[in-house]
Amino acid sequence: MQKVLYITTLSRTINAFLVPHIQFLMNQGIKVDCACFVDKEIDPTLIESGVKVYNVPFSRNPLGLNNYQAFQKLQKIQAEENYDYIHVHTPIAGLYGRLLKLKFKNLTSIYTAHGFHFHKGGSKLGWLLYYPIERLMAPLTDMLITINGEDYERALRFPIKKVFKVNGVGIDFETYGVEDLDRNALRAKYDLKPEDFVIAMIAEVNENKNHRQIIEAVHLLKQRNISVKVLCAGEGVLFDQVREVIKEKGLESNIRLLGFTQNVKEVIAVSDIGVLLSYREGLPRSVMELMCCKKPVIGTNIRGNRDLIIHEKTGYLVPINDELQTANYIENFVRNSQLIETMGAASYEAIKEFSMDTVLKQMEVLWGGAIDE
Repeated sequence: MQKVLYITTLSRTINAFLVPHIQFLMNQGIKVDCACFVDKEIDPTLIESGVKVYNVPFSRNPLGLNNYQAFQKLQKIQAEENYDYIHVHTPIAGLYGRLLKLKFKNLTSIYTAHGFHFHKGGSKLGWLLYYPIERLMAPLTDMLITINGEDYERALRFPIKKVFKVNGVGIDFETYGVEDLDRNALRAKYDLKPEDFVIAMIAEVNENKNHRQIIEAVHLLKQRNISVKVLCAGEGVLFDQVREVIKEKGLESNIRLLGFTQNVKEVIAVSDIGVLLSYREGLPRSVMELMCCKKPVIGTNIRGNRDLIIHEKTGYLVPINDELQTANYIENFVRNSQLIETMGAASYEAIKEFSMDTVLKQMEVLWGGAIDE
């Protein structure tokens, strides 16, 4: 039996994105285990299926001392279990996981890049730190899987034999169907009126997700006597700071920070449109969730968003930190309900190629090629 070790920096990555992929491999008769820092309890369906989880003390800091300890533990695991493949995800796990090939020459390494930390318009720090790492790791990478067009084109320049692009981690349409939900009842639950114009923003509250842009846009709309409601689902290190900015702008009645919620489906159901105004994305899951629920999306014109949002067809692409254009696009939707319906329908059709079934078929082809060699 072939054996694969999935390696991620944090267990939440496995829970959020990789459970269907692991289950798919197990259904092919492949033994799959996981190594990660267990910051969230691993999905119990994996444990019940016989997946062994190694708690490895990764740190998000590439040079953190914990990562040396994590690498030592990975070496011990591989020496004892003799996995045929490692499938690494996230930059830190991708670095230390692939270093195993220095000692274990017959180990096959597969790396899924969920969004390089270096990209067009990206920070100098991202380029200085992460680009050299990827160049150095290229000879230790047997297969590189990318999930957006920009990363794929860049990866083709690396000295790696096999570079592929797949349509993200996949989105399960059945999970996010909202037609069976009572929209008005849910709006009452969230203290919303039937006539309110509601925007959903599903994003961790951190610097990258750029909540300030939606705050400034809503402030501009309020000056035009246009009232909108924004539901922000997500927690993060800037939660209190963003809440204070909302208060300073006098927008407490317009923008609500919900914190962590397991009811993302409800937030989408009560909304008219969605936004994601990040500085950097790989292929954003929240945009896919919104689109498969027939919601138009306004997103910053960046890698990842560009792969999903078709400008003026399924939503709008807006420059980073351009709160004026963001406000103008929101006003377009506020004043034209037919536009919401038309773009929402187009969103649903466009996102079908990113369905879980499509992605698993792509993975089947890739894994078939890797295992047959």
